Amino acid sequence: MAARPANGVTEENFQTMPELAYKIISRKILDGEFQPGMRLSRRKMAEVTGVSVIPVIEALKRLEDDKLVESRPQWGSFVTVPTLEKVIETYQFREAIECQVARMVAVSLTPEQKEELGEIAQILDNTPYSPETTEQMRDMHFKFHTKLASYTGNLLLQEALRKINLFWILCKALRETRSRFAAPRYWHQRLLDVIAQGDPEEADKMMRLHIMDSLDPIVENWGKEE
Repeated sequence: MAARPANGVTEENFQTMPELAYKIISRKILDGEFQPGMRLSRRKMAEVTGVSVIPVIEALKRLEDDKLVESRPQWGSFVTVPTLEKVIETYQFREAIECQVARMVAVSLTPEQKEELGEIAQILDNTPYSPETTEQMRDMHFKFHTKLASYTGNLLLQEALRKINLFWILCKALRETRSRFAAPRYWHQRLLDVIAQGDPEEADKMMRLHIMDSLDPIVENWGKEE
């Protein structure tokens, strides 16, 4: 049992406060409740998250590291405003990371891992997209790609991909307006099947197609009226 300091708050509980603030604020950013350019005052964020200002400061620093928040000297923290240049640069980095992950996993994927990913892919490829399922689909897509990265055993790749996908979610929610049903069906199962064949070159090629399929609509719709 953790020792209890004089103020009655355990070290374990204190450490969870920044994480709680981070989860609440990041969720509101990705859900669109906190719009790009919105100022995130420390006092207001403390009220929203139900924690003190100190954990909020730590959470905002982490969100800045994740590219979801920007810090402006003398002004404070603001929700990141994606630009087309930032989107393209992020996708170039995402392409490099995800394709390397696909190559590595292609030669190491176990039957158990394929089954685990297959369950997620089935949900992603068969659940109708609607306002009611948007959050679920976003979380499942994030889970699919981060779990794929975890199979490499490379912590640097995993952390890089986690950050890239958070920014991707922000950009996708803001700028992709095409019908969900216009997207290729069974994308994730097709991707998994190719990776499971064990050919790094083919896995790389399929992952590249998958990434570009999500980038093109964002670029095409950039600057159009919402």
